[in-house]
Amino acid sequence: MPEGTNRNGEMLCEFVFANNKMSTQFQHKKIHKATWIPLSQNTINQIDHVFINANSVVVIPNTRSIIGPNMDSDYLLQSMIIKNY
Repeated sequence: MPEGTNRNGEMLCEFVFANNKMSTQFQHKKIHKATWIPLSQNTINQIDHVFINANSVVVIPNTRSIIGPNMDSDYLLQSMIIKNY
């Protein structure tokens, strides 16, 4: 299990493995893996995830959070590259 995973995270991992889903972690700075930053801005959290069928992995080569746009929200904009094969 990933570091800091609670029981909900463990159940999510069990679901992923049982249903032939896949989740990857791309090599990005920690801030680009975050999906939510609370108003206190003392910590970052990854609370949103994307799961795909294991045989579709080749069509999503990258995904990350984008920090720049001001959306008046504590959620970060997510960007995903999808390649058509």
